[in-house]
Amino acid sequence: MRTTAKAAFLSTMLWAATSFAALEVSRLPDMPIEHGRAAAFVGVAEGGLVFAGGTNFPDGPPWQGGAKAWHDEVYFLQQPEGAWEKIGRLPRPIGHGTQVGTGRGVLCIGGADAERHYPDVFLLRRRGQLVTREQLVAFEEMAPLPSPLAYAAAARLEEKVYVIGGTERPDATRASADLLVFDLANPGRGWERLEPIPAPGRILPVVSVRDGKLFVFSGASLAPGPDGKPARTYLRDAWSYQPEKGWRRLAEMPRAAVAAPSPAPTVGKSHLLLIGGDDGSKVGFQPPGDHPGFPRGILQYDTVTDTWAEVASLPADTVSPAVTTAIDWKGAWRVPGGERRPAVRTTQVLTVEASPNKASMAATDWAVVVLYLGGMIGVGWFFMRREAAGTTEAYFRGGKSVPVWVAGLSIFATMLSSLTFMGVPAKAYHSDITWYVGQLALLAVVPIVGAFYLPFFRKLDLTSAYEYLERRFNLECRLFAAASFLLLHLGRIAIVLYLPALALASVSDIGIMSSIVVLGLLCIVYTVMGGIQAVVWTDAIQAVVLMGGAVLCLVLAVAQVDGGVGGAWAIAQADNKLMGNLEWGGLDLTAGTASFWVIFLAFGFNSLISYTSSQDVVQRYVTTPDLGAARRSMRINLWMSLAGSLVFFLLGTAMYAFYKTHPERIDPAMAAPDAVLPHFILQQLPVGVVGLVIAAIFAASQSTISSSLNSLATSFIKDVDERLLRPGRPDAHYLRSAMIFVVVTGLVSVGAALAMAWSGVSSAFQTFNTLIGLTAGSMGGLFALGVFTKAANGRGAMVGAVAGFAAVLALWILEAPVIGILYGLVGFATCFVVGLVASLILTDSSGDRTLSIPGRPASHSSED
Repeated sequence: MRTTAKAAFLSTMLWAATSFAALEVSRLPDMPIEHGRAAAFVGVAEGGLVFAGGTNFPDGPPWQGGAKAWHDEVYFLQQPEGAWEKIGRLPRPIGHGTQVGTGRGVLCIGGADAERHYPDVFLLRRRGQLVTREQLVAFEEMAPLPSPLAYAAAARLEEKVYVIGGTERPDATRASADLLVFDLANPGRGWERLEPIPAPGRILPVVSVRDGKLFVFSGASLAPGPDGKPARTYLRDAWSYQPEKGWRRLAEMPRAAVAAPSPAPTVGKSHLLLIGGDDGSKVGFQPPGDHPGFPRGILQYDTVTDTWAEVASLPADTVSPAVTTAIDWKGAWRVPGGERRPAVRTTQVLTVEASPNKASMAATDWAVVVLYLGGMIGVGWFFMRREAAGTTEAYFRGGKSVPVWVAGLSIFATMLSSLTFMGVPAKAYHSDITWYVGQLALLAVVPIVGAFYLPFFRKLDLTSAYEYLERRFNLECRLFAAASFLLLHLGRIAIVLYLPALALASVSDIGIMSSIVVLGLLCIVYTVMGGIQAVVWTDAIQAVVLMGGAVLCLVLAVAQVDGGVGGAWAIAQADNKLMGNLEWGGLDLTAGTASFWVIFLAFGFNSLISYTSSQDVVQRYVTTPDLGAARRSMRINLWMSLAGSLVFFLLGTAMYAFYKTHPERIDPAMAAPDAVLPHFILQQLPVGVVGLVIAAIFAASQSTISSSLNSLATSFIKDVDERLLRPGRPDAHYLRSAMIFVVVTGLVSVGAALAMAWSGVSSAFQTFNTLIGLTAGSMGGLFALGVFTKAANGRGAMVGAVAGFAAVLALWILEAPVIGILYGLVGFATCFVVGLVASLILTDSSGDRTLSIPGRPASHSSED
């Protein structure tokens, strides 16, 4: 009996007492099939939902003398709000096959009828044109299975179709453990057998795919019973299969879920849902007509922590389905038909959607955030009132009076953005802390910068780092580096505004637009008011706030793990969440490796590039009184970076241990991988502490944004305005221009971030930002050419810079198998080598070769 249109779309919100996700279960129009159907082929063709074949008991259940009937009708639903229509018939009545979607139609695999099982495989699609009402479907035969198969399960992973389990004939007393694969991109190869599942063969398992892996859950194994007929054992094991790596056993399920809708619906970034299914607890229930149906609980599996939790229960007006398919159609998972209890089918079509539960911040937390933001404005106001703040010297270099410890903390805060604050813990949470070894490269980078680069920056009394390139080479090299920096950081500000706001908005009631506007405008205000003094002092405060917030999160996360520090450590060791995946040998540069030397060199060169050629960092070196103070500030930054990064990585590990022991507390619908830390903050921390840590995230954003704004203004005024556009103007003119530039660039970046938030699509802007960022390696290579070689000249250096950019651009466009973090190293090395060789070929007398280590005279300035 069909439900009314009104009843069909009524939904029930399910809130599990221990879960933070809302599961919305609704119903599409019932199928116009008397007695309902189970075990049909289900999929998407021509944009509509297809339901083909299947079985039912039209004459009553077996205990009343009824027999199972097999069907061939094909039904089609064009839109969720539409009506089902019959559009054709299958080649034969059939059920208990399996299927996957291909983009061209539904790949129907195997199946059975009352007499036999079939090896047939065919593509079912809807014809594009109406012929007759019984000719709206088309069939394309594909390579058959190696043997007949029914009661199996299938899933598609990229272009490969995997089939697991099943039986070859109706009276089989053993189920298959084989894993079959079919390559859609190379169908001529047919089906191949892969390594079988290292467990009992099974029928009616549940499968799914996620993160490049095939997941297999539950099912029933078969063995001869006392009467010689097949007897079932209900399985609770779970497995994953990864091509090239094989099978891995997963955590045991809380209960069996035989014949639950397959594939298991995926939600969020790391969760799978098992809806209903038969747990075997009611086998032999008497009287059979009073069977209560299958379990109504929804199981949630977390692929990151390898944990299970029961998160919800189906509402009373729905059935708990089995022997059917879950299909992702029109933005939601649909479950049509199936068994409601043994031998009884349903016409119901369920819709299951998961939406994140957004937490609200308390008034106390908002007060903490407002107090912090007001404090940042106060710092800018203070330095605006200082008498020395009326010159470009004070605005760009702080009168060279910034304390050592403030400069060190400012460098640390500048290098650590909100993307790092949330991204590093998320990286450790989803994988391990292997990449921390990249921070160890600073132990080599900082001494190199202090010994070889700093003396030149201080000796030349630079305001813009790129002045050095003109004096050492020529104006073209200076402008190339300055333009690269300007474009890179314009994009960086927008990204740093947008992505943290997106992550916060995904788990809280903090609006994405308001976050972008508030953070952006406040940064503009205190940066334009107080210049570099306001920037470095707010950076120092923000460094304390963000580190305090991170340490507090770490302590509270560990405190809530069962067993405290010892429990968290034991979980991290058992689950290989420390550095167990680190490969010490080799220098494989291809993507996906975790070699010590790849990570060390990649992070080392990326850090060297930032510490030697990025204006926002170099500018800090000239804010201190002398060379010795600059070196001490770098050492402060070094130890802060090593300690701070370790805290962030361990925080991710601690959150993993927390959710490992409390799997019901994570929101499975959390869409952004980097949102795991904001989610933990808003859901698990006490009132007041939430505000402090949210302030820390804001601090991480603002320290990066304000540094970029002031450095952009510095580079524009010194490298473009004062050097090319309007040379020889009074100092007050350049100061006013710098303030205007801060406001304009800040507003442009805020506008770009708002545009990304409004469109909901960041890929285009991220691609632009990536493209511009490819020049960073060449920037570092230019400075290294100047400092470490005497032979390099302006023409050769410029050739090297272009070559470095072209090399990395080619890798990016061609999608070469080189891990992305090595782009800086590739650009740096190409610029350096090509620039040096080109300098030996091309003659150029411009530039001062004494501004290099080999070419400098024996006597130096007092700062050396």
